[in-house]
Amino acid sequence: MAAICSLDESKLKGTYTIIVDSKFDGYRAFGKLGRARLRRGSYLYTGSAMGSGATSLERRLRRHEARSKSLRWHIDYLTSRPGCTVSGAVYIVSDRRFECDANQSISKELRLHPVLPRIGASDCDCGGHLLGPELQMSRVTLLRRLVDIYCRLARSDASYQQVVQIDCASSHLFSNAS
Repeated sequence: MAAICSLDESKLKGTYTIIVDSKFDGYRAFGKLGRARLRRGSYLYTGSAMGSGATSLERRLRRHEARSKSLRWHIDYLTSRPGCTVSGAVYIVSDRRFECDANQSISKELRLHPVLPRIGASDCDCGGHLLGPELQMSRVTLLRRLVDIYCRLARSDASYQQVVQIDCASSHLFSNAS
């Protein structure tokens, strides 16, 4: 694989934030949570992948990029829609969940708020893990800011292995390399 790899594919664990660019203005349904008004811009979704196989970091990120999928997670209602593309990601390889800490830091530092209460956060006490929209920053600047946030979080825990940034400007997020 090009951007994310492991010696044993589908075994990485960690926390990630994806950038989802939306060209859509209007209301979007998010399953049982209801509808939210979305504007054009970049949305940030933070999640964790602490398993292996389908619940590994690699497979979770590939799922977010895929357009065709069953609508299982709140974020699927956005990433499966026309006009919405995953344009970048930052992740930390760690056995510790940084999901809520990362989301709270991103919300505070970038002054972003959840799209809907509890979105992407049904298993924690956070207000929501889909933040946005960010309208001012370029993708490169946004990725840099996310990397800075993740690096600060990584310094607080000795179990982390690496922080990785992926910019999808010219190719798919996790395409197979030959």
